[in-house]
Formats: sequence, structure tokens, C-alpha cells
Amino acid sequence: MPKFYGFGKCDDCDVPCTSGNFLSHEGKRFCTACWIEKRNPEHPDLEEIREKVEAAVEVWKCAKWTREQGPLPLGPKPVKK
Repeated sequence: MPKFYGFGKCDDCDVPCTSGNFLSHEGKRFCTACWIEKRNPEHPDLEEIREKVEAAVEVWKCAKWTREQGPLPLGPKPVKK
């Protein structure tokens, strides 16, 4: 089954964008680290921000269930039963 990678990828670094870690400007999508690097290259916490963005991808990325990983969820139960 395919994985769900979020809201697309950053146009500069190709990191998948996660909720709250990207912005869209003039039709392009940027992660917060790339945006700060463009606007303020001397930012003191730039490496920490980039690490947080990349770590958020691993936490937020939702892989769909497969039969090898465990039993599939039962889903919502019908109302009449």
C-alpha cells in the first residue's frame, strides 16, 4: 500500500512538508528551514530548525497498515448491529 507523505515537498530541499512546518508563497511551497535560510541566512538556530523539520517528517508520516505489520483495523462499526 502506498504511504501518505503529507502536503507535498519543499521546492528547494525536497523534504516532505508536514502540518505547521511549511508555507506557500507565490505558488511555491517551502519548509520553514528553507524559508528562514532564504530570508535570514545568518539565523543562529538554522540547523536546529532544519533538524526539527526533518524529524517531524518521520513522526508525522502516516504509513498505511499492511498485513505484514499486524492485523488491519476493523474500522467503524455499523449502527444497526
